[in-house]
Amino acid sequence: MSFKHIQLNKKKDLIELIKNTASMIEEGVEILGGPIGDEEFPLIDLVAKDNEERPLLIFADIKPDENALLNADAQLDWFTKNLSVLRQLFPSLDLRKTVPPGAALIYPEFPLLMKRFLRAAPLHIHLLYQYRCFEVLGQKFLYMERFHTELKKQDSNVNEMAGLHPFRKGKASEEVEITPDEREAFLS
Repeated sequence: MSFKHIQLNKKKDLIELIKNTASMIEEGVEILGGPIGDEEFPLIDLVAKDNEERPLLIFADIKPDENALLNADAQLDWFTKNLSVLRQLFPSLDLRKTVPPGAALIYPEFPLLMKRFLRAAPLHIHLLYQYRCFEVLGQKFLYMERFHTELKKQDSNVNEMAGLHPFRKGKASEEVEITPDEREAFLS
């Protein structure tokens, strides 16, 4: 049995695979429906609820999108402003104004600038996943890997890190290592 990495050419195929593997996003996630909008102006790809009945909006695409975070935030805002309509569509969701919806962004890759922004200013309401699609015995499977935005705690003193960007290591007065992504961006 061999695994074959394949590229998805249609967003509709990706959405179907996500529906079949919702538990990979978070334990207890249940897809309720979607998309909300139309093909020309889709607002939200999928609406789900987490294990605490809170709304989770899923945004996905077959290619990287530099504006994915901005679009997701705009749709979260739209969702919050239209709770009365959404209560009718999704009665099992907890749609209190005090419970903000979460967002899951599922893309094949996130642009370098977006990764840097997320590492510098982690967003806790967003779940970000990079996916790969594989084919085994004629059937497609989705593998999703979470892109972690939380900063790793370092053993060094916080004062030593003053003035440095959060994704760098070292003391301000010493040589600073750069990440492979930074090196690649600099050389290109």
